[in-house]
Amino acid sequence: MSFMISFFRTAAILLVIALFTVGSLPATGHAFPGNLHWVVHLSTYAVISFCMGMGWQKLPAAFTAVIVAAIGIVHEVTEIVTHSHNFEFHDAVINTLGALIGMAILILVRKWMQDTKSSSMESR
Repeated sequence: MSFMISFFRTAAILLVIALFTVGSLPATGHAFPGNLHWVVHLSTYAVISFCMGMGWQKLPAAFTAVIVAAIGIVHEVTEIVTHSHNFEFHDAVINTLGALIGMAILILVRKWMQDTKSSSMESR
């Protein structure tokens, strides 16, 4: 297994662990007020999705996005217990959008990597 794949797999796993650990603290919900709350959700799930896609490259991008969206829903469900509030549907939607953005970026990066590899082989 290449270093890059190992790096992204490790990053994805650690990001999900951090998400559930830090996200379970009741004060976390107040750390990012207003629109920053949405930006943090969107970017967190985009990065997790991208790292998972880079780490497990044989999985189709759509399947990876579904896995990350499911992680987002499970995370929102765990907040019911840890934060003592109702399910936040809007957060689950933003998490899913973040997962899709991460997959879109992944697809662009994969295409760029493939094009770069093809052009370097042609120049030989």
